[in-house]
Amino acid sequence: MKRVVLCRFLLPGACAAFLLLHAGPASAQSAGGYKPEYSLSFVSDERIAIGRTAKRWRELVAEKTEGRVNIRMYPNASLVKGEQTREATAVRQGVADMAVASASNWSSQFRALSIFSLPFFVPDIDGTAALIRGDLGNLVRDNMDKAGIVTLAWGSSGYRQLSNALRPVQAPADLKGMRIRVIGLPLFMDFFKALGAAPVQLNLTGVPDALQKKAIDGQDNPLSVFTGFKFNEMGQKYLTVWNYPAEPIFIAVNKNVWNNWSREDQQQVRAAAEQAISETAPILTSQAATQAVDETVGQLEQAGVQVTRLTNQQRAAFKNAASGVLQNWSERIGQDLITIANADIKRGPKLPPASDPAAVPASAVPASPNPEPPPVDEAAPAASGAELDKAGQSTPTATDTGR
Repeated sequence: MKRVVLCRFLLPGACAAFLLLHAGPASAQSAGGYKPEYSLSFVSDERIAIGRTAKRWRELVAEKTEGRVNIRMYPNASLVKGEQTREATAVRQGVADMAVASASNWSSQFRALSIFSLPFFVPDIDGTAALIRGDLGNLVRDNMDKAGIVTLAWGSSGYRQLSNALRPVQAPADLKGMRIRVIGLPLFMDFFKALGAAPVQLNLTGVPDALQKKAIDGQDNPLSVFTGFKFNEMGQKYLTVWNYPAEPIFIAVNKNVWNNWSREDQQQVRAAAEQAISETAPILTSQAATQAVDETVGQLEQAGVQVTRLTNQQRAAFKNAASGVLQNWSERIGQDLITIANADIKRGPKLPPASDPAAVPASAVPASPNPEPPPVDEAAPAASGAELDKAGQSTPTATDTGR
């Protein structure tokens, strides 16, 4: 009250300065453009690579910014009611301030990301690295920047592998009628239908319950997900190592949030992202990735899982069975993007520079000769701002671990 009375005797500018000088901590934060806490979305929890990356990034950001950027984690895609393919929209609209995300979950919003999920298109993790660090990766980051999202660092959760509770899978015929859980995206549905399976769309959070109730027969995910959730204890007795495909992950921030931070804090948050990725989900060479798969598979075999390692000839049979899907989706994605991707893969992965190779500022990326159209959600109608606002205001589950 005294401050208001005093302002009556001050010029407007002097009054504003007086109030700012005597404001409490909350007001000072607001004036500086910082929020008391920032929401971080990711699709699972700390049992898998994405969750471990989220936790480590949060810790490093708090340390490097001395608490100025305070992150609160929302696991299991709780900010979007578990609908993991809507996470990109949530970050664009500010329902989530940031995310540790996978390329497949965001591919319905950014079609170039679908290339990473094309059936047997990317030959190995070296090919994945070539795309991330090459022209395709630059184009993806540029399009995300235009959509209001800043990407900070890229990594990989490894090859996706197939598991089931019924029988060994060595050929497409072995999948006939098998109920395989897939991400809620048409590309994955088309792929498994082409192999003769009966794909079931289901968010990751619902997989354990579906396996235990035998509502599905199998699933495909990186091995870190299989071991993290202990799917072998849920009846998944058979594992097929087919290395389809290598799943990239990345750390992204809403652009308005990013622009409200000081340049120093932007640098620290980016450095924290690069370090978190390098510690929890680095992009390995194909040789190192194969060694990692062999090590994990050996542990699973000791635990009683029957593992089928596809030969090149067996893998080719699956690729041939899905050739129509590859052709159809290559056309839907766009031949311009396929050409860029093929050139990146042919050149091979660039050596990472001192800072993260995927952290190229959008302003430094040359414009694409055939730019990507505005992002469109092909999996389902795009959520409206009101719908996502409602999702963000429901009762999302946050975790304060490490606070």
